[in-house]
Parts: sequence; structure tokens; C-alpha cells
Amino acid sequence: MAKFGVVLVSHSEYIAKGLKELVDEMNDGSVQVVAAGGADGGRIGTSAIKIQGAIESVEDCDHILIYADLGSSILSAETAIDLIDEDLAEKVQLVDAPIVEGALAGVEGTISDDVADVIKASEDARNVHKN
Repeated sequence: MAKFGVVLVSHSEYIAKGLKELVDEMNDGSVQVVAAGGADGGRIGTSAIKIQGAIESVEDCDHILIYADLGSSILSAETAIDLIDEDLAEKVQLVDAPIVEGALAGVEGTISDDVADVIKASEDARNVHKN
């Protein structure tokens, strides 16, 4: 059983799947990564039901971290958390971090057992300068 599950929520199915591919390259397999991008039918948007399914697919993990891209993806993630079992919801955290840099830092779970360390690394990714 993986200690950490990561759910990637984007308005674009392609962005979520592409980010999963990128994160999986950095992952030694000890973090379960699931893409939950796009609305039903492959349209741009988000789906609380799709996010709920993604969360439930990693329910065996000790901690489940959600990384989301834009405003309504955050609302959809929060709705998904409201839809799941209360015990499962206690393991889920929506991480306040940029989706790409934050999720990559989220694979910190492969070297740390402390969820607070993983979340801090994700949040600190906001301050990485690109010039």
C-alpha cells in the first residue's frame, strides 16, 4: 500500500494526464497518482463525480493530496470531498500550491513519511523563480 495518493484535477483531461505522466517519471512507485481532468465527454471543465472516483481509487493510501488548477476545479474538489465517506474524507487534503510544481514536489512522499513535509514542499514550490 502506498502511503500517499495524489489526485490531479485540471479543467483539461489532457493536462491532467500529461501531468500524471510527468509526475510518474519522478515517482519511484510509492506514490499513487491519478488524473481527474476534464468534464464528462472529454469537454473542458471539471467533474466532482470524476474527482470523487479518483479519490476513492486511492482510498487505501494513508494520505490523499489533491492538486487543482483553477477556481472551479477547487470547488469541484471540495464538492467531491463532501460526497465521499467521512472516514475517507479525513485523509484528503486540497493542497494550496501551483498544480505542476506542487504535484512534482508532492512526490516528496517517496522520501518522507510526514504529510506535513510533503505539503510544505508543495506549497514552497510557489516560490521557485524561473529566471
